Amino acid sequence: MTEISVSGIVEIIKKRYPSITVAEPSLIKGVTSFKASSGTDYLGVIRAFKEDLGFEYLDFLTAVDWKGAVDARGYIMDPNPNPFLPEGAVEQSEVKANPNFQYRDHFEVVVVLSNWKEKLKAAVRIELTRGNPRLPSLYDLWKTADWQERETFDLLGIEFEGHPNLKKILTPDFIQGHPLRKDYVHVKDQYD
Repeated sequence: MTEISVSGIVEIIKKRYPSITVAEPSLIKGVTSFKASSGTDYLGVIRAFKEDLGFEYLDFLTAVDWKGAVDARGYIMDPNPNPFLPEGAVEQSEVKANPNFQYRDHFEVVVVLSNWKEKLKAAVRIELTRGNPRLPSLYDLWKTADWQERETFDLLGIEFEGHPNLKKILTPDFIQGHPLRKDYVHVKDQYD
């Protein structure tokens, strides 16, 4: 494969996937970011990065919930729940939305890939609705996607179709729901 540049990558991806948009590199710490509009484009562009552009390493796969402020119902509201904090600790209060930020009622999956030979990074992002967030699994491309997709499923409830073992990985079985969702309300359990 010949040497490639960021502008060359953008040109190749835009030619193959006209619906993909390109974000400013400042969005994710200097990494050029490509935004897919469908699960088919998401999988296709990621496959092109690996198979055609030499992005052989999956740095990470994660998701962000842009809903807004956290729902504090069900959480400890004791002024000092940590016995190791000094007396007079500040009372916890409900998190309030930032009026300067435009919240959106969806999740955004972010995948960061590396081409070590060319010392390049790229991010692929896709927005998913809250009702039934689903994407094709990247497990067939990178076995390391296994635990990253399971973590995203466990904490945010995003399902990865075709994943061979999509089950909880971080939270115990008695935890109901997905704790990183902004609308998650903790249900008291045996440890409360």
